[in-house]
Amino acid sequence: MSAADTFIEEDGFGFVPRPIHDEQNKPYEIVRRYTMTNKHKASVQLISWGAGIQSIKIPNKLGILGDVVLGFDDMNGYLEHRYIGSIIGRVVNRISNGIVNVENKVYSLSINDKDCATHLNGGFEGFDNVNWNSYIMNKHVVRKRLSTRISVMSHLSPANSEGYPGNMLTQIKYSWTDDNQLHINIRATATKSTPANITANCLMNLAGHATGPNEMKKHLVSMNAGSWTFADIKANYLPTGAIHPVDRTVYDLRLPTRLTRRQLYNVPGGGYNQNLCITSPSCWVYRFHARILHPDSGRTLEIYSNQPGLQFYTGNDLPDPDRVYPPDFEDYCNIEDEIPEMYEEQKEIWGKDGVRYRRHGGFVMSPQNYPNAINISNFPCCILYPGEVYAHDMTYKFGLLSGK
Repeated sequence: MSAADTFIEEDGFGFVPRPIHDEQNKPYEIVRRYTMTNKHKASVQLISWGAGIQSIKIPNKLGILGDVVLGFDDMNGYLEHRYIGSIIGRVVNRISNGIVNVENKVYSLSINDKDCATHLNGGFEGFDNVNWNSYIMNKHVVRKRLSTRISVMSHLSPANSEGYPGNMLTQIKYSWTDDNQLHINIRATATKSTPANITANCLMNLAGHATGPNEMKKHLVSMNAGSWTFADIKANYLPTGAIHPVDRTVYDLRLPTRLTRRQLYNVPGGGYNQNLCITSPSCWVYRFHARILHPDSGRTLEIYSNQPGLQFYTGNDLPDPDRVYPPDFEDYCNIEDEIPEMYEEQKEIWGKDGVRYRRHGGFVMSPQNYPNAINISNFPCCILYPGEVYAHDMTYKFGLLSGK
């Protein structure tokens, strides 16, 4: 690849209705896509909708490129299925009762998860559900310099949006290097003190996005986490404030653990969806979080971040075609609006290349602060004050197994 070759290509991914409060007269706005390709032809595709990751194509041990990110070929998929691949904010995860107390003032946030009476992933119009402003920083190779491709996206969350205080300006810088490292640098400032906990929610399968649970169960995961935040999954999935050691629990992933069907169904809830506390002398030090590998393809992924926690999720909420319904299920089908949630019919999710995504067909590793930290005094502080800068630096480091 010569010095004149373009490292980033931009094209249109689709259209979305322009927000009502937007002063421009045009009814639609363009969702832009950016393809960052390194000298080995490995690539990352980003879309401005939700500042999301739409595709990551990296080689297997035979040198064949494969897309490891679950996602969609058009905007309809992202509009119908939120959070997949997107940036989540202002606050990822749940806030109990949507209530936050900031500097002795109580704010009521939107309740968009009515089953648990919580504020979830930033609300109805969180960071994942808007079209970000975007541009390219470094478009060409510069001789005798480390080659990187950089795309920057920004979003202004107005005061009182979803109930949050103050305006918040957030910028995401994506950098893709020649050694297959995706750096995600998140910065935010606010005009009033506000909770902030922003991360990426990228659903992956290192065997390839289309390979499903059959290949997912071959993955081996290890985590730099010696404790976890206990949560009541029977009530509202919110942490109680207790931090338990992982010893002799299903959350002890410090040694490589295969994600077999038995392993996942031993976890309460039928799969991982848990915040683990990353081991470190300090909460906010950039360090190793986790490693996951798929032996057959040889692909590996390491996660690094400066956040104190890591939310590990194994696609439990994707449709389960093997789910067995109880004998009396047909009786429920004759009663409108009275079908228990556990018996509700699951809508199929069709992803890229016409692939049907299934339960346990992918994983998410999202570095972040602890869930509901705004309401639990012994959790790390999540308040962003005026004049300060929120900083979340994370890296997806892709590689290949060496040796046998």
